[in-house]
Amino acid sequence: MARFTFSAGNARKLVRLPLYGLGAVTTFLVPRSSRRWVVGSGIGVGEGALPLVRAVREHLPEVRVVWLAGDERELAEARAAGLEAAVKTSASGFRHTLRSKVLIVTHGFGDVNRYAVRGGFVVQLWHGIPLKRLHLDSPAALRVSFLPDHPLVRRLIARAYRTAGRQISLFPVASEPAARRIATAFGLPPERVRVTGDPRDDVLLRDTPAVRRERARDALASAVGELPDGAPVLLYAPTWRDGAPDPAVPTEAEWEAIGSALDELDAVLLVRSHPLGAGDYAVGADRFARIRMLGSDLLRDVTPVLPAVDVLITDYSSIAFDHALTDGSIVFFAPDAAQYATRRGLYRPYREFSGGHHHRDWAGTLDAVRAALSAPEDRHARRLADEHHDVRDGFATERVLAAILHGISEKLPATLPTPPEHPTARPEITAVEKRSDVPALVLHGRLNGRRPRTAAARGPRARVDGHLEVLDDGFRLEIPLRLSRWGSAPLPLPRGDYRLEFDDGEPLHRIRLLAAAPELHDEASRVEVVADDGGVVIRVAPPLADDERGRDAQRALERSYRRGRPTPRDAVFFESFYGQSASDNPRAIDAAIAQLSPGTRRYWSVVDLSVEVPDGATPILEGSREWWRVRGEARLLVVNDWLRKRYRPRAHQRVLQTWHGTMLKKLALDRPTSHWRQRIAVLRERARWDVLLAQNAYSERIFRRAYAFTGPIWCEGYPRNDVLATGDRAAVRRRLGVDADARVVLYAPTWRDDRTEMVDYVDLARFAAELDDDTVLLVRGHSRTLRYGRDLQGARLLDVTTYPDVADLLLATDVLVTDYSSVMFDWVATGRPIVFFTPDLAHYSEELRGFYFDLLAEAPGALTRTRAELLEGIRNAEAVAGEYAQRYAVWRERFTPHDDGGAAERIVRRLLADGTIG
Repeated sequence: MARFTFSAGNARKLVRLPLYGLGAVTTFLVPRSSRRWVVGSGIGVGEGALPLVRAVREHLPEVRVVWLAGDERELAEARAAGLEAAVKTSASGFRHTLRSKVLIVTHGFGDVNRYAVRGGFVVQLWHGIPLKRLHLDSPAALRVSFLPDHPLVRRLIARAYRTAGRQISLFPVASEPAARRIATAFGLPPERVRVTGDPRDDVLLRDTPAVRRERARDALASAVGELPDGAPVLLYAPTWRDGAPDPAVPTEAEWEAIGSALDELDAVLLVRSHPLGAGDYAVGADRFARIRMLGSDLLRDVTPVLPAVDVLITDYSSIAFDHALTDGSIVFFAPDAAQYATRRGLYRPYREFSGGHHHRDWAGTLDAVRAALSAPEDRHARRLADEHHDVRDGFATERVLAAILHGISEKLPATLPTPPEHPTARPEITAVEKRSDVPALVLHGRLNGRRPRTAAARGPRARVDGHLEVLDDGFRLEIPLRLSRWGSAPLPLPRGDYRLEFDDGEPLHRIRLLAAAPELHDEASRVEVVADDGGVVIRVAPPLADDERGRDAQRALERSYRRGRPTPRDAVFFESFYGQSASDNPRAIDAAIAQLSPGTRRYWSVVDLSVEVPDGATPILEGSREWWRVRGEARLLVVNDWLRKRYRPRAHQRVLQTWHGTMLKKLALDRPTSHWRQRIAVLRERARWDVLLAQNAYSERIFRRAYAFTGPIWCEGYPRNDVLATGDRAAVRRRLGVDADARVVLYAPTWRDDRTEMVDYVDLARFAAELDDDTVLLVRGHSRTLRYGRDLQGARLLDVTTYPDVADLLLATDVLVTDYSSVMFDWVATGRPIVFFTPDLAHYSEELRGFYFDLLAEAPGALTRTRAELLEGIRNAEAVAGEYAQRYAVWRERFTPHDDGGAAERIVRRLLADGTIG
């Protein structure tokens, strides 16, 4: 099957611009008739277009409705269904489109004759509730195959999408969340997007469940042959990947496992690749009688057969929302979830869409199928239906037809039934206030028949439990605006969106906001309560002043910073990981300064006031007036990553760049994929550094080359690792809530340039449950994944991504598991065993980043690539440590010769000696 990509589709549209122009001129000359309608669908005769055509023929016999087909086969199918039809690209298709008042499409203007659309009343049905970002909302959709991915190109394509969107007169959708997504994706005024229900789903809601199931099984039998009586039906329906290969195509061993599982379950597996997708699944159908292909050549429209499906297996496809209307279960199988979400973009985090239980391989997927068939009630599927289908009465087609007639000022026919009103009962917030005595929000509202037991606000890396009082049919909900984590004092909530959810046995996110809530501002944060995606979000932002917020305000502050003549101060400006934490090498240096030069002021740059800074130090909000002032006045700046563009060197200032790890993966100018813009940025950044800190001589040599750095490099060891020699292991474990006698395994992978979230090669919750009973698995995402995803949950699993300092975690750990992270070098100072989990070793080392040395040949621990190997490696880590003792000793001598507990003191004494501080 030919692969479609957005960039190629956009290219074709640009090439056809002259034809669009000629067609538009013609539409001015030919009048349209409200008695003529044309209909088309990107999949052929089906989708929501087919029930709508049938409704028009039943209730509006005076209207001539013509189905426009994409090819001769579809033309024959339409005529066999009793429809008047023509080929859309023919002269006849052009004339029908040109003269028709109403144009009904499901995939786009190309469903009819695209050159004759202007001036028609365009009804844009869609082919599913969007999870994947569309059009204006997705960078993937704003590219052209023969042009560079440049902002000017993206703006050009975005303008074309908006121009096309203005021609859409009516866009029916299934729910309020879908309406918001469609409006932004197509650049539509909200009034053109109507919540009517989706005509394509009426077949899933009319008649009784038994009738729907029997009808669906008959349709399946006609397409793929008779199904064994009583055999469970599994449907695997992966989405398309914008032209990229499907990573879920089973291997030979996986096909064998699938075949065996089907025999065990006495089940049939139907495989339906997306019409525009890639992936060769035919080999499975050829080898196993229980596997059958269900391509669009056999069945144009899959929605009507969903009542016959007992378990749906899918990844990001909107078919999940449709299947949620049936009594079947859903298993989510997404081996590339993080990369796909980064590349394409999703409207909701994938963990929310999948209920937090998606699988990365066929083994886990088959286990989930077994569980679904043994306990068929799928509460998450019911939740998807509740959140994304506002009306579920089977009358969406009639609502859409009535909306069309209203839009073209035609009367409703007497035969058209009036759909029943079924308002979805959901809580409503009627008032929002902030308590004056304690930092908390108070929400008042109505429950409308729901009886929740608890309520909470859930953010990216934090959950805030609320205090809920149910008062008759009303409620009072108090949400604290402070949170204590990892033993800290209560601190303001981290910035971000916190989705409000009630729980009456299962989470309920659909909540209406009726109150016009003002922004609430205090010294700790700015808080708004806003409607978002069908629910309510508490939006927390740093407490910047009005004249410090926004691009214009920041530009003005930056100009003052650059032009000003600050007075030098005996002060240090610290920043770690761009202000996301007060940690790493800068924190250890802060502690040494506090001890050796107590008169020196210490300031920490933080993104918000949820960042806990060391005792005696002062947090300063990034972008605040004070932040700009201290950045100019401090005599020393200590950072562990780039200073970024907003820095001007001063004669009285020095920058100590501590960096954040010895390197295995290639850096800066050494990266094989770096282009000229990146190289210029590297050289500009290194020019800002006065002193560079290296953990060892190996790093010093690489820094010289990778950053073309000619200034002084202090090779004193890593201050952050002082705690490994001097820290209190038991105290850290108490702070984590881990038993003193537990065996602690820390999994700390590095980040990937092609994704935002932590790698997901293993289902960590499931994996942790399989470890020995005395083992606790700590999971630590890289700092660059901190703002993405959610904390993992599971038995004997603790997500420590938000824990302030990784060195503490190393101190508390018995076995380290990592891949290519620099934590491997720090770890050998402990003398404890290490296991490497590197399933993507070839891809990462050869394509993504490149290595400075051969990890396979030199690693001081076992390299594992499969889940089973990793499990065995962890269980036997101490037992096999002797096999790697010689390599381990070499690594300690090479990479941690100075990590003796005194690195921070040595560095600070040098700063005192040369007069930088003190």
